[in-house]
Amino acid sequence: MGNHLGFVTSGAFLIIFAAALIALQIVNGLQATTRPQHDKVVVCYVSSWAIYRPGNGRFGFDELQAEHCTHLVYAFAGLNASTSSIRSIDPWADLEEGGAKGGYKRMTELRNKHPGLKVTIAIGGWNEGSANYSELAASPQRRQTFVNSAVDFVRKYNFDGLDLDWEFPTQRGGAPHDKENFVLLAKDLSTAFRSRGLLLTAALGAGIATINAAYDVARLSEYLDYIHVMAYDYHGAWNMKVLSNAPLGRAADQLSVEDSIQHLLKLGAPRRKLVLGLPTYGRTFVLTSLLSGANDSPIGAEAMSTGFQGPYTRENGFMGYNEICSELVKEKNGWRTGWDKASGTAWAVKGDKAITFDNPNSMMMKADYAAEMKLAGVMVWSIDTDDFLGTCANINAEKLDPLLGLDYPLMRSINFALSRAPSSHDSNDNLVPDDVEPPIPDSGLQASLSSVILIISLVSSLC
Repeated sequence: MGNHLGFVTSGAFLIIFAAALIALQIVNGLQATTRPQHDKVVVCYVSSWAIYRPGNGRFGFDELQAEHCTHLVYAFAGLNASTSSIRSIDPWADLEEGGAKGGYKRMTELRNKHPGLKVTIAIGGWNEGSANYSELAASPQRRQTFVNSAVDFVRKYNFDGLDLDWEFPTQRGGAPHDKENFVLLAKDLSTAFRSRGLLLTAALGAGIATINAAYDVARLSEYLDYIHVMAYDYHGAWNMKVLSNAPLGRAADQLSVEDSIQHLLKLGAPRRKLVLGLPTYGRTFVLTSLLSGANDSPIGAEAMSTGFQGPYTRENGFMGYNEICSELVKEKNGWRTGWDKASGTAWAVKGDKAITFDNPNSMMMKADYAAEMKLAGVMVWSIDTDDFLGTCANINAEKLDPLLGLDYPLMRSINFALSRAPSSHDSNDNLVPDDVEPPIPDSGLQASLSSVILIISLVSSLC
């Protein structure tokens, strides 16, 4: 009897061990899903300069988990004004010659691991300004030269298309005719791109004043596959008051996500082309005086015109979510946190420092809003300031499924919210261009799960 029990015990142990291995395979399979499990667009901008950030802020392609995204956008290329052509801004980071980092190739090769992933390159950005783009768009000859160079560039480096990030037409050195000429530039590019199966998108400012001055929304929509709405930076230290970076609900000053989306729809933007931008960062403030009450919210408090920096991004008035949550997760660090219901924004305050930012809760609210409005999906600026190392797992554990991972809490929250939304294919108005059907559940994983259940049954009968 003793030998028989020993045999049973040993056998049960081996069976349990085998079940554990299979369960581990299931977890790894879930974590390695190659694209989001829904039919919405999730556009992830990637800051190419993130490789230069110090310490745990350094973000390279080894840290980029593209399964959180349907589209990746490499930021940024620039404009060679003298030749009217697109150019690499940082050849050492972008190209391969001379032992350089080869960023273009490394990002486009991610499609090999993630079927259906689209990888495009953005031209422009804040630092490029507006004047050179204004002059380019004003000349039919220069526009055609640029179109030819853009086609050659995206083909040479194996991108799926181009994202226009002109910040902003008619502003920052631009001219009144930019509004019309931006349409003509988009039209010329679209003619060349669509015949070659290339994507053309644009990132648009979200303030109503900027929209009205810079964009002929209805006509632009004819030529763009997607419109990325930069629904953030509504407020910052420049207001000299603590306010939300990206408030969700309608606001008295009309600076909110809902105000922007409703205005774009009113101007003729198709829902199926609108992609709602979400910030993976917050805005920082230095208060002019300490809050009077121990439980007071900093929202609305007067502040200096310059905010403080984070240790990785090192930009006044700006902190990535990874920087913010790293501060909050430290024990006895003195930060007090709260939630502003009116704007749907998280906040933190310590002494004379305050931060307003998006967290997993606000990201899910905005993703829900995009789904409810039947938009094409969402985009993030930028994936490299999410908590990609999972250092803040302690404060996000209740919101995330540990089987799927505790890193990238913002991206996981976004995709969770979108995965529970009704399929957009239920409405013809929301079919998106170049859409890829969401994958069906992995039959191998289902078979593995069935095996685990069978093994557990066997163990029960032996014991």
